[in-house]
Formats: sequence, structure tokens, C-alpha cells
Amino acid sequence: MYEVISKYYDLFMEQTPWVDFAVNAVKNKGRGADVGCGSGNVTIALSANHDVIAIDSSPEMLTVASERFRKCGLRIRAVLQDAEKLQLGFKAEFITAMCDVVNYMRHPQKFFKSAYDNLQCGGVLVFDVSSEYKLKNTLGNNVYTETKNNVTYVWENTLNAKSVDMNLTFFVPSEKGLYKKFVDVQTQYIHSEKEIVSQLEQIGFKVEITDTKDRIYFVATKAAI
Repeated sequence: MYEVISKYYDLFMEQTPWVDFAVNAVKNKGRGADVGCGSGNVTIALSANHDVIAIDSSPEMLTVASERFRKCGLRIRAVLQDAEKLQLGFKAEFITAMCDVVNYMRHPQKFFKSAYDNLQCGGVLVFDVSSEYKLKNTLGNNVYTETKNNVTYVWENTLNAKSVDMNLTFFVPSEKGLYKKFVDVQTQYIHSEKEIVSQLEQIGFKVEITDTKDRIYFVATKAAI
């Protein structure tokens, strides 16, 4: 996943309300980690007032993020790591996982538990999901296409009982007026708000929710002992 899309991710990503949500949710915290950092948008925003490391399971995305950090003059450590097996090496005051990171997990409770184990008491796990409504009614079984800077993508979705398969085809200009075709296949899993809250509470989190219909934001606090 992201072998192809990593090159064009920022080109087609404009509206990023989850960046502001993450920044506001951790504004009183100190050191933390941005999990599933992607191209680094959230990490860069967090770095203005926090000591933050960037974590992703995609080498391609980490390469893109690291280059952005360098161009911005930021010394942010980028770590290749699976979200479900976090080993930060320190107790974080916050962990963020924005822009559908949890939707790419079939069993997100594994990530929730690993995040809990890496947080200080009073620390927060902040993440968002594309809602069950969005995945079933907006994205499922629909096709989208867009062209920017002569790069065109076709996004074809197939709705399953608990997931949406996404087939992304990119047409990229090459020499002599020809185009190269690249295909990236992804799956997002449908997780209901009720399921997520139950999983978080069972682990020991206290949960706050902001529901915007298409996107649901979670702030899960590790209770003090």
C-alpha cells in the first residue's frame, strides 16, 4: 500500500480538518508521536509546539515525510514501525493517528492497546475514522476521478459487508506525450462508533467523541492510577 500514491498524496489532499483537530486536542501536552504520519502534515503542525516523532509502516511515505521535514528545516525523527506493535522507547503524553489510520486496521484494538501501553497516565490517544455512514453511502460502490498538474487518478470502490476495497489508478505524464499507468490497491475497514468506544473503554481509556457525520474524532485519555 502507498507504493504509488506516496508520490502524489499531497497533490490530491487539500482539506485537512484533522490537522487542526489534532493540534487542538494535544495543545497542553508535551512529548508524543504521530502514528501513520503519511506525508507529514500532522507531524509538522504538531512540531511547532511539541517534541514529536513520526511513525509509519510505509517506507515510501516515510521517505516523503522525511524530505518534507528537511525542506522545512525540521529535525523530526522518522521511524518505520507497525502501529499495532508500538515501541516508542519513552512514555508519551500524546499519540495521534489521523486521516483514516484506524480505518486501515482490521482489528484496531491491537493498536489501541499498544498506544495505551506507550502513554503516560493522563496521556491521550487522538485519532479519527471515516464513519460507517461515509464508507457505506458516500464511498462504497462509487467511482471518483480528478486531474491535477496533468496527473489523473481514477478511484474505484467496492463495498463489502465490513470493508471497502479501493482501486486507485494513476495516469502520469511521461516522455513524448505518453502516460504511464500505476495501480494502488487499498482496503478500509468499517468500524462503528459503538465498537470503537467499547474497545477503548475495555482497555482502560476514558473517551470523548466529536461526530461530524462523515468523520468521527476520538480523544481517549489514559486514566491516572
